[in-house]
Amino acid sequence: MCTKENFIEKFGTWSSGNTNIDEIIKESQINNPLYFLQWIPYDNFHDIKHIADSEYYTLHSAGLRNKMIEELLWDYCGAVVLKELKDYKYDILEIIKAIKNIIVYSGNITSIFGISKNPSTQNYIIVMDSHDDTVHSLLFDFFLKIAWHTMIMLLDYVIDGLHALHENNLVHCNLHSRNILIKDRKSLIASVDPGLFKLGNDLISNSDNKKNFVYGSIPYIPPEVLRGNEFTKEGDIYSFGGIMYEVATGNQPFSDQAHDTYLIIDICNGVRPKVPDIILNWIPKCYLDKMYQCWDDDPSKRPTTSELTNYLWSIFRELEANDKRKIMNKSHEQKLLRSLHKFHPQSCYISRHIYTLYELQDSLEDIKSGKCADPNLYTYDMNSKDSTKYIDLETNLKKKTNLIFLL
Repeated sequence: MCTKENFIEKFGTWSSGNTNIDEIIKESQINNPLYFLQWIPYDNFHDIKHIADSEYYTLHSAGLRNKMIEELLWDYCGAVVLKELKDYKYDILEIIKAIKNIIVYSGNITSIFGISKNPSTQNYIIVMDSHDDTVHSLLFDFFLKIAWHTMIMLLDYVIDGLHALHENNLVHCNLHSRNILIKDRKSLIASVDPGLFKLGNDLISNSDNKKNFVYGSIPYIPPEVLRGNEFTKEGDIYSFGGIMYEVATGNQPFSDQAHDTYLIIDICNGVRPKVPDIILNWIPKCYLDKMYQCWDDDPSKRPTTSELTNYLWSIFRELEANDKRKIMNKSHEQKLLRSLHKFHPQSCYISRHIYTLYELQDSLEDIKSGKCADPNLYTYDMNSKDSTKYIDLETNLKKKTNLIFLL
């Protein structure tokens, strides 16, 4: 392990080119030699492969040259994800300060190894650990094999990571089961990708500005955001409710419906995912009550991350001792399994740009009457490069390293 003295000796051997960023990195190395940031020159990456673009960042996968690997954290697994932030969207200094804090604050945030810069675009890059397993893929494979108290522990890992973001003024803005990573299926330790790296203060200062678009997956986007308002910490809690739903039912929210403007209108009118009758009696009522509280239309009535942590711990022992699913007979289990993973052909759990109701206010009647196409209706155009990419993402989720960061 590097010591404070080791880091200080090397201070003159590197520079990001920005004195303020250098100071943030040096401070992280001096104050905590175990969880630290470092400057990683771009030429230390090799086999760089493009994964995806969004409005906020570009993702690449890459390897690191041998001389860097020895200096990284102990959990380096041979590949990294490069999250290149589009600078015009970010206060980069505040983002790096927040990152410096969260890597110390929580073990349930995806490991962040350091900062780099793309010499071509001049955009800064967050260098992150890579895992090819997610909460969604875990539940897809083993839903009925995981005990209730273990799933509660899994949710606690997620809320711990989200709490770390919120305590450090970051709002995730795109939380769902496909971008929460599983480090190890034996221990079931989950880690939260930091999402869109949005600063809470910036979102509050822009709260009067209505948004035409939002980036994400409709079932996880809170109603206030679908109406055109800013994403907030309370919005992340709404998204967490969607993860609670999948943990309880084995299906993602609204999997039986088209993800279109009609669904957006329903959500804004108070419609929430229905728990199938076949599993309703196997889910603790207190759990359902907390899930629906996360989905409250009034953001101020949703629980905080601290309240959710306390709640999860309060029911952990009870569910460990009294797991109704352990006594489920084989016949019911088979019926339940047959009911899972039946997706509507126009459902979409890939993050994408969604038109808000604010943007569509002048065209809603035309959409309803069929005079114009619904811009939020997701359809697979088999001749489109994008649709081919999306289909590959779904079918190759567990085969292609890093692609889970796009979802």
